[in-house]
Amino acid sequence: MEFEPGKIDALWRALQSPAPKPRSIPKSAEDRLVASGWVSDTELEDIFFALDLRLDPPMVVDPADFASKLDIPHRIVYPRPQRRNDDLMGFRQLAAADAAALCIWLERLGFSIDVSSLCSRLRPQMQRRSHLTDEEISVLFYEGNRHRMSPVTLSAPHRPWRGMNISKFKTDGDYRIEYWVDDDGVAMSLTVHAPKYRKPPATQSIECPGCRMTYVKGSPTDEREHRKVHRRWSAVIDPKPHRKFADLLERDNDAAWVCADAPIWKRKEVYERARMFRREFGYDFVQWSVEHDPDAVGFLFSDDEGRIVGACAFRPQQGSMGRPWRLDWIWLRPSSRRSGRLGRQWERFRQRFGVFDIEPPVSEAMKAFLLQRGCGDLIR
Repeated sequence: MEFEPGKIDALWRALQSPAPKPRSIPKSAEDRLVASGWVSDTELEDIFFALDLRLDPPMVVDPADFASKLDIPHRIVYPRPQRRNDDLMGFRQLAAADAAALCIWLERLGFSIDVSSLCSRLRPQMQRRSHLTDEEISVLFYEGNRHRMSPVTLSAPHRPWRGMNISKFKTDGDYRIEYWVDDDGVAMSLTVHAPKYRKPPATQSIECPGCRMTYVKGSPTDEREHRKVHRRWSAVIDPKPHRKFADLLERDNDAAWVCADAPIWKRKEVYERARMFRREFGYDFVQWSVEHDPDAVGFLFSDDEGRIVGACAFRPQQGSMGRPWRLDWIWLRPSSRRSGRLGRQWERFRQRFGVFDIEPPVSEAMKAFLLQRGCGDLIR
């Protein structure tokens, strides 16, 4: 952030003064803030005074100027009207979460501030929303991030200078401060290090050899997404016994068929194998839909342990030399291939669909299977 040299110097001097014991926002002010959801700059000055006298607003920290530096917008807020035609007067105010975020920033600069109570009261409003602002996220994770966030640097606008000198200071809260001035004593920058901050590990872009997802190792967000994708891939490549499906097969051998009226969970199982087929052959789209695919007929392959090890799908087609159906795609997990699973179901497929076409692409193993059975002419 860019600050005027005088403001940077005022912050440096304030932080060297004896620190008060960390205090929360007075309950009456906090109640008003939470109830209305808004706060004026004048009220925010009073809150700053109550939290840490060294802030001395607006001399050391001006709430309006500080919010502007952080790109936190003020809004014109009106009292709730009683009637549609009421004349209202608006006031320039900050949202409650934005005010809390300003306080968090001041704590990051080394001031003795505690907004735990305010953040805990604002947090329930955010738990139900799918999207949050940067300021709301800082409120949401305040306790976990407190005293652990990355260093903050305030820099003066660029100007000609000669020589640099550094002064260092540690606050009572163990925040480490570095203050740079030029040879004329004019402030150049102020950097504040949190006491519990740890530099994150170096990141590295890698591709998982299994699920093939490229992600940034060392990035919590990327690694979390990779774990999610890898679990989904692993559930298809190395599935666990599917008790529900196995029980259905024991009662009815036709439970392996998946038509338009099949339960959603069965259609999802086919979809996951269709995704693997697309990935293996480099298709642009998945040849199966969980909800909107009324004409396709799917089939789930399983083993003796009740695991779903593959799937295929048939589709009707027009004008194909008396072959009304085609095998649209088939995918078996690698460890279940060349094990006779397709061969054991082949006559079953022929009985239901007659002589059907085979939609390319066709793997070499599938070509060998068809030629062995004298069905090479089925390949489209």
